[in-house]
Amino acid sequence: MSEAPYIERLTELRFLEEYERSVLSKPQMVSDTALRSLAFCPPYERPALVGMLAGQLVEAALRLTAVFEALDDRRFSVAESLRGPLPGAEAWVALAQLAATAEPEGVVRRLALDEGAVESAAQLRGLPVPEWLPALIEATTAADSLAMPAPVDQLAITGTNGEGERLEVRLAAGEEATVAMADLIADLCSVARGFLEAYLRARRSLGKAV
Repeated sequence: MSEAPYIERLTELRFLEEYERSVLSKPQMVSDTALRSLAFCPPYERPALVGMLAGQLVEAALRLTAVFEALDDRRFSVAESLRGPLPGAEAWVALAQLAATAEPEGVVRRLALDEGAVESAAQLRGLPVPEWLPALIEATTAADSLAMPAPVDQLAITGTNGEGERLEVRLAAGEEATVAMADLIADLCSVARGFLEAYLRARRSLGKAV
């Protein structure tokens, strides 16, 4: 029996390869473009570009969380899990807490990955994750999410979370802050791709057709 396609005519492994190359790379590619534009844009365009960076930071964090959860729970195929909705802020907080307390080797054993994934786990543990990221995830993913310029070269992102609490996260729009955000986006994408690539290495080593 032939393997059911996951998107058009892609097999599961081919879907995961494309997911790793394109979907997990997208936040970094978009943030790099926004960062380059920030260097030359007029002041009135800066808030929109900083808002774009914030959106990519949220996506990068949640894509990493989705990859971790898909590898951590193999009751469903990894591809099937990754085709589902993205996790929320609570799942990100759980991952961030695990990464801060568990040894990289322990994270890799938990995910049943090879030693090549230890570098990605160590990178995750060392990331300078801002404490406001969970609130940013909730505000950005809220149905009433709104990003507006705020005084003193800031961007205010507001939204109502699932408990009805009104959230507001203020992001600095200066060069140092935006470069740091772009760097974090790149690192989150790198970790997610590293974990999924380790899984793909194991699948390929089994000799299954891609």
